[in-house]
Amino acid sequence: MNDNQDVIGQNVVSHDVVAGSHRLDGTTEQLTTYYGSWAATYDRDVHNVRYQGPHVITDLFASVVPRHLSGCGGLTALDAGCGTGLVGQLLDERSVTALDGIDLNHDMISLAAKTNAYRILASGVDLNLGLREIAEDTYDVTVCCGVFTPGHVRPAAVDGLIRVTRPDGLVLLSTRRRYLDETDFEQHLGTLVDDGRVSILECHADRPYTADEPAQYRILTVRK
Repeated sequence: MNDNQDVIGQNVVSHDVVAGSHRLDGTTEQLTTYYGSWAATYDRDVHNVRYQGPHVITDLFASVVPRHLSGCGGLTALDAGCGTGLVGQLLDERSVTALDGIDLNHDMISLAAKTNAYRILASGVDLNLGLREIAEDTYDVTVCCGVFTPGHVRPAAVDGLIRVTRPDGLVLLSTRRRYLDETDFEQHLGTLVDDGRVSILECHADRPYTADEPAQYRILTVRK
């Protein structure tokens, strides 16, 4: 087998394992088991499927946050569903004074710790439960990339992101296109807007995500 065949074979494996994650049922047990066995090759596999989410969302962070939170001094930020720290490493290059990361899986958090991008890291945090471990209004900015995707969290998980972000703070999140088609996320977010809990500062549709599918990226302003 030549080097080109090796690369093709590895890409097929990576595609299959990423696709498999989108067939999960969203339960804590299944997500924990899947990502625990995947953690060691996660970065390689998402690279092979051309995962651009972290770059897109941190570019949006760099564009929007300085304009809308310029007077707040040092920024505190939460990387919700931080995984191995792909977003955190990029945010660490931005104007963030304190960056914390949370994830459901301990093996993923262990790899995120090696990036040295985070002040605090915590595993065992299920976004579907509303981030009860974190006090209300803790962060200036909450970033959530690659989480609102099939087989992972329910649309109501956005409520927890809003709760832990201070009034006038920002929530940046990606939503995979198929996730929007298969869930009531749009309806749920519309209710939050109608209730005055958030406003939509920016919405970017069909931006790069993986080689197979684009995503929508939103920036929400928290109103409470």
